[in-house]
Amino acid sequence: MTEAGYGAKELATLGGTVERFIAEHALQFTEVAERGGFSIETLAKIRRGVRVSSVTYRKLERALGWAAGSVAAAAAGGEPTVETAPPSPASVPAEEPLDPQAAAILTILDGLPVRVQAEVLRRLGDRIPPEARRTA
Repeated sequence: MTEAGYGAKELATLGGTVERFIAEHALQFTEVAERGGFSIETLAKIRRGVRVSSVTYRKLERALGWAAGSVAAAAAGGEPTVETAPPSPASVPAEEPLDPQAAAILTILDGLPVRVQAEVLRRLGDRIPPEARRTA
């Protein structure tokens, strides 16, 4: 499930988990935002349970040292998986600027229901030649 499909309850649950994690680890809101490469206002939205883009949720996972998928786990009422201590700002790699067309597609995708997102991503994945797929 992608983050864009979460309802108010899941977003509020995620916000509470983020708030608690930050407090338990004595992190400053400004340092989390800096590590994630997003604004403190965006972090405040997440903490209040306001929907943000899926790209921002991935940045949040990195900023907090959470494993991929931890945002989904937290939104579902579970606990995030901590991979490492939250990284220092210098160790968070800067993302390449997103191509404007790709950014537009992601914006549209984020606004679709989860079921539709999954179908679109499945179909797009089927079109990518094996040699063009990134390995993680």
